[in-house]
Amino acid sequence: MIKCDFEDYLEVKEDCELYRNLARKYLALDLSDPNLCFDVKKEAWALAQRWSDIASMASKIARLHDASKTDFRDWAYQRYRQLQYMHEDARMMWNKAEEELKFITRYEKYGVISN
Repeated sequence: MIKCDFEDYLEVKEDCELYRNLARKYLALDLSDPNLCFDVKKEAWALAQRWSDIASMASKIARLHDASKTDFRDWAYQRYRQLQYMHEDARMMWNKAEEELKFITRYEKYGVISN
């Protein structure tokens, strides 16, 4: 991932690290691990709320760093939207993984699928 100058702002430094860590987890999602999908879904929802708050404070944060309010707000809003997409995608993956797990369990029970 490309790093942006805004990521060095003390007010969002920790939030950026949380975003990057979640993005790494998201990129590693796999339908074979519904628990990870569920965790990413929850974490993305919580971080999206935080980035929404950051975007709403764009004027204050940009003023502290003599930066463009519009550029900072757009950057924070983009993070917020990405987190919304991560949440929605992880939620769908979690649902699909749970369905597949139920299917496999059901058919193993009746001997249709054997390991």
